[in-house]
Parts: sequence; C-alpha cells; structure tokens
Amino acid sequence: LGQAASFDPEIAEKGARVSAIEASSLGIRWTFAPMIDISRDPRWGRIAESCGEDPYLTSVMGSAMVKGFQGDSLSNSTSIAACAKHYVGYGAVEGGRDYNETMITERQLRNVYLPPFEAAVKQGAATFMTSFNSNDGIPSSGNPFILKTVLRKEWNFDGFVVSDWASIKEMVTHGFCADDKEAAMKAVNAGVDMEMVSGTYVNNIKALIKEKKVSEETINEAVRNILRIKFRLGLFDNPY
Repeated sequence: LGQAASFDPEIAEKGARVSAIEASSLGIRWTFAPMIDISRDPRWGRIAESCGEDPYLTSVMGSAMVKGFQGDSLSNSTSIAACAKHYVGYGAVEGGRDYNETMITERQLRNVYLPPFEAAVKQGAATFMTSFNSNDGIPSSGNPFILKTVLRKEWNFDGFVVSDWASIKEMVTHGFCADDKEAAMKAVNAGVDMEMVSGTYVNNIKALIKEKKVSEETINEAVRNILRIKFRLGLFDNPY
C-alpha cells in the first residue's frame, strides 16, 4: 500500500527486482506476489498488502512488480516467477472478514476486480493463485468460469494455477463440497493445477481417475502447465 501511495511504478519494479536478486541468491525461484486484490473495506486485515481501491493503479503497480520479479527472462538466474494473487475478489469479502464470501456481479468483476489480473497476464506473470473466498456460492478454487473461461480462453494464460493455503480443502467449509475427495475433483476439473498444503490431490486423484471422475488428460494438462514454467525458469538445466 505504501508503494502504491507513491504512484511510482518504477519504485515498485525496483523493489521487486531487489527481492528477486536476494531470493534467487538462495535458490528461491518463485514468490507469492504481487497481491493485486482491489481493497475497499478498511475492516479487511490484508488491505495493507494490496495496492488499494483503484483498478488502474493496481494494474500499473502490479505489472511493474511482475516485471521486477521476472526480469527480461525467467531463465535468468536472478529472475523469480511471479504469482498474481488472489484470483479473484478476495478483497471484497463480506464485512471485511477474511476467508468470507463475496457477491460480485459479472459487471463488477470485469470492471473492478479482474483488470489487474489481466494486466498481470499481459506482463507475463508465470503463475496465478486462487483466492479463499466464494463468489455467489462458488469458491474460486472450484470456479471454471474464472479459471478456464476468463484466464485460459479469454486471456490465453499458459502458466500454472496454484491454490492458496488449503483453499481446496476449505471448499468443504464453504459448503460447496461434501468432503476432501469431492473438493479435489472439483478443483482439478475447474483448472487448479497445483495444490498448496492440504493434500486432497495426492490423497484422492488416483482414485478419482479410476472412478472416471477426473480424466487423465486433465492431469496431463495440469502437469504440462507446471512443467512449462519449470522449463522457462531453467530448473532442468540449473536446478540449484
């Protein structure tokens, strides 16, 4: 928020470049940033992590951060993969309560909350992270409209999508899934390529394939998306 208050994208880019140089020096090649949620409710505790309330400013600053993290080429040893988060609408949670639900119309989504993420794709962001919130009852980690229709088909994103911390398992808490197995099925079929923390994929996907609830091609596509970024980072040439 402090960087955004400068209205100076060069500062944001330089800050991200320094972060990338320092992190990559220790072998870290991926960061969970920039956080480009539009935030208009001061009750939400993560508002200081965002660039604030304006879609245009957030788009410009977020793009600058992506450029700083990733440099001229992901294969450069000082570049780290950016991760645009939280996709999408996390900053609009009801009552400012973290992990809560949202009720954002498609018009609001396209005019307010999606533009910074589209800008991140245009800047070449390597990865995206799904958000914790549900919108109109559908959690982001199980939402094919935002993950397939918008991100893949409309914006032609070819990186990979990672869940936020246990957000796939939390689809059960949202009442969207009966159990972890259904959560894994809905998330991978919706387009979440990699799961963070909760383990529903590793514990259930093999059985879901046998039951023909998840296709092998769906898994192959997720693997392709992940490997594509690893190759671009040069990890198979220089893993350390």
